[in-house]
Amino acid sequence: MIKIIHFGKYYPPDRGGIESVTQSISEGAVVSGYEVTAICFDKSNIGELHSKINGVFVERHIISKMVNNQPLGWSYFIRCILKGRKANIVHLHAPNLLASLASCFLGKKPKLIVHWHSDIINKGWMGRLVVPLELLMLSRADAVIATSERYADASIYLNKCYDKVHVVPLGVQDLASGKVKKVIPDRFKNFLKDRKFVLSLGRLSAYKGFSVLLDAAKYLPDNIAIIIAGDGELRKDLLKQCHDNNLSDKILFAGRVTDEELEALYQHAELFCLPSNERSEAFGVVLMEAMTFSLPIVATNIIGSGVPWVNADQESGINVPINDPVALANAMQEILENMGLRLSLASGSRSRYEQNFRDEKSNKKIMNLYESLLKRKTSGNLPELPLSP
Repeated sequence: MIKIIHFGKYYPPDRGGIESVTQSISEGAVVSGYEVTAICFDKSNIGELHSKINGVFVERHIISKMVNNQPLGWSYFIRCILKGRKANIVHLHAPNLLASLASCFLGKKPKLIVHWHSDIINKGWMGRLVVPLELLMLSRADAVIATSERYADASIYLNKCYDKVHVVPLGVQDLASGKVKKVIPDRFKNFLKDRKFVLSLGRLSAYKGFSVLLDAAKYLPDNIAIIIAGDGELRKDLLKQCHDNNLSDKILFAGRVTDEELEALYQHAELFCLPSNERSEAFGVVLMEAMTFSLPIVATNIIGSGVPWVNADQESGINVPINDPVALANAMQEILENMGLRLSLASGSRSRYEQNFRDEKSNKKIMNLYESLLKRKTSGNLPELPLSP
């Protein structure tokens, strides 16, 4: 049986956009008849170092050290090399320091696909260390997957290997279809007090722009609340900003939420906001998840990112300039106070998901790429995959 090995940082139940995508591709490959293994780090101390999830073999490795949100561990690095050398295809999710390093020791057998989720931006010495490794990795790669044309065009690294680049937009499972509407948990209900609310979700880190969302909240009327789900290194700073600006009654930091809680939040929210302000936000998987629930979206026009393409302005939502709290507040208020606009964007949001971001569509393109690579006997460039199946 043909073996596919994924090199990733984490894998569900550890939650994140790249993790959801890795799981979807892995399970899609199992359905297509491949043997699939995902090598990752044990972020949540799950403890089951070897397990099988929906047909995918998952290896979790202990994190020895964290540097700039990059997990490091000797056993992970060694297993990537040992398992990768025996694979037919290695599917590497970048950025990932140890995976990039391991790709240099794979030998000639496996075909290497680099799934380029984001450039490394503002990571100091760690970023400078990774650059030469990533260039070696891209040189070794047989194919590189970019998540949008905008990101591929803007990345100086992808421009160095553009003949290898295949644009395959990400996809997610339909989280909303067939689901009964849940009762919103008491901890959210007691905070909301029957107010409309905006949902935002993500790791509390600088590039997510949550400090801008807090500034925007000052311009929103008191009958609009904001719930921010997620945790991260800026939690204390954001809580202090919230307290100092007397916003504690308007903004709830929900922390890490369960799948059940998140589903309820998506179902009851009036709109979704992604205030990210750097190209580290390359695509925005949470935008697609919100679209499955027909939520209008307010996002940011990050130059060189796929975000303003995912959220089509005036179709699925509104895009505003980065780091502009007034524009962010005005867009949210415009949608919330205009029923006709809200209904139009809600319909457009769901339609955009159906047309562009179903996981079956994305996975089909990747399976086609697998097949093309496996048929390839000699070095040379693959033809560009079509953007529609």
